[in-house]
Parts: sequence; C-alpha cells; structure tokens
Amino acid sequence: MADEQHNDETTSGSDESPASPAAKARPRRARSSSSTTAVEAASTADAGHLELVEQGAHDVKVDSLVIRQGGVNHAEARQIDIRQGGISRAQADDIAVTQGGIAFARGERVSVEMGGAAVVVGGEVRVSQGFARSVLARDVRIEQGGARTVIASRATFERNSGTFVLIAGKVDGNVRTILDWRGALAFGAAFGLVAGLVRRRR
Repeated sequence: MADEQHNDETTSGSDESPASPAAKARPRRARSSSSTTAVEAASTADAGHLELVEQGAHDVKVDSLVIRQGGVNHAEARQIDIRQGGISRAQADDIAVTQGGIAFARGERVSVEMGGAAVVVGGEVRVSQGFARSVLARDVRIEQGGARTVIASRATFERNSGTFVLIAGKVDGNVRTILDWRGALAFGAAFGLVAGLVRRRR
C-alpha cells in the first residue's frame, strides 16, 4: 500500500512538473494567446522597430515601421515603409508606399509607387505610376501618374503625367492640366456666383 501511495504521489507530482506534456501545453497556449496581445501592445507603445506582416494594428508610435500586407489606423514614426498594405493616417520623416494605399500622409519625404494616396502634405513628394487626390508640398514630382490637385512651389511632370488643378510657382515638363491656377480662380468665382444666385432664389 505504501508503494502504491508513493507511486500515486509521484504520478500526481509529475503531472504538474515542467517536463510533463500537460505542463508544456499550458505555457504554449499562453504564448499563442499572448502573441496577439504583444502585437497590440507594441502597436501602442514606444519601440525601436515594428514589422507587421499580414497583421493589423490601431495606433502605432515607433522609430521605424514596416508593413507587409497589413494595415494600421494611425502611425507616427521616423520612417514608414508600406508594401501591399495601407494606413489611414501617417506622420513621419520618410514615408514610402509601394503597391499600397494611404489616406492621409504628412512627411518631409513621401513616395507613392504603384499605389494611391488621398491627401499628401510634405516637403518632397514623388508619385510614380500611382495617383494622389490632393498634394500640398514644396517639391512635387509625378512620373507616369496623376493627381487631382497639386499645390507646390515647384512641380515636375514626367512621361504621361497629368493633373486636374495645378497651382505652382514653377512647373517643369509637359503636363496635361485641365485647370491651372487662373482657371481654378475663375472656376471658383463662377461657382460662388452660381451658388449665390441659387441661395437668393430660395
């Protein structure tokens, strides 16, 4: 009987030992569940570098952010690199988008290649084989791409590039523009006149 009790105690103790399969399974499940939590925690805390591959995060504040087939709601970083992913709002010194999209980008240098952007505000903005809805920057370069509105100190258009409204201090290259700054002012004045007449009739 003593031997059987001793064996029972040994068996019950071995179930809780770190070497038992049951004991190993519990930490493995914890790591699996905590991995998602770790990504979410890293997405809201300061960190040196964060890379999201086929993952998403809400708010990210890091020094360097890389997104591969993922998405982020709001990101602040020194450098942001997006490949086949997207960001709703991004602020960084350098922002590069390749085959991806971004809703609002603010940076000293912003590059959009084979992708799209809604609003871009920056020092140097380059759009290559892509499209940007509105660009406000010191220096804008568009190559085989387009933009709806470009406001810049200097705008350069290369190889089949165009814009709807262009307001720039200096323009280089052949550009297909529907409205320049004169046309934009005239359109705005006409629109204001029509809107005023409509309000009076009402």
